[in-house]
Amino acid sequence: MDFDFYNWMLVFMRVSAFLYVLPFFSTVNFPHALRVALGAIMALLIAPLLPHFEFGKLDFFSLIGVSFQEVSIGLMLGFASRMIFYAVDLAGNIVGMEMGLNLGAMMNPATQQNDQAPGMILFFLASVVMLTLDLHHWILMGFERTYTVLPIGGAHLNAVLFETIVSQTTHIFMIALQISAPMIAVSFVVTMVFAVLSRAVPQMNVFAESFGFRIAAGMIVFGFTLQLTAIHVMNALRRLPDDLLVLAQVMGRH
Repeated sequence: MDFDFYNWMLVFMRVSAFLYVLPFFSTVNFPHALRVALGAIMALLIAPLLPHFEFGKLDFFSLIGVSFQEVSIGLMLGFASRMIFYAVDLAGNIVGMEMGLNLGAMMNPATQQNDQAPGMILFFLASVVMLTLDLHHWILMGFERTYTVLPIGGAHLNAVLFETIVSQTTHIFMIALQISAPMIAVSFVVTMVFAVLSRAVPQMNVFAESFGFRIAAGMIVFGFTLQLTAIHVMNALRRLPDDLLVLAQVMGRH
């Protein structure tokens, strides 16, 4: 029974660390007790499917090292799962800057931090897409599959791991650029048009006119491209189970 309990405890550590940074489950207004209960239930379901970990050959400090390793694995997998939300947050900042709304920040109830209106809209859009399409179940299933390639205590630091993390991190900027590309194009066109008008009509207040027109055109384009944004978010979330498995495989290499 002791071995079963320790096995469950190590699984619980990885699961809890994963849920601590997982999108939606890691928000400030998500109850901590519910997060702990969810981690305990997941560990209870996963632990019986895993082979018993040999604790008899480990001393106290080695056991502490394995526990720290499992927590680190969970945080790493959770960070990979959260990348799409980092991407939409970056895209929201770019959109807000292009629309001239970078000074109009407001409190985001999910993160308890000041955020721009486009960033908040994209954050809630990504959350709705994840929950309504049951993609959070896909992420949890992908996490469970990582135990097949990365058993308890099997993680190792290597050069390929850092290369994989950097490679997956670049997806943040790529997705953010894809989401904000229409707004960047509109801002460029508006700037070019009013630059020509400033030459043709010198007495025209170009700054005030271009600022208002940029906000109006930006809001229209931003609204029409929300469906395209949802498709980018959905595709990224659907790739997450495979991305988690690849990351786990890399961490399991010697």
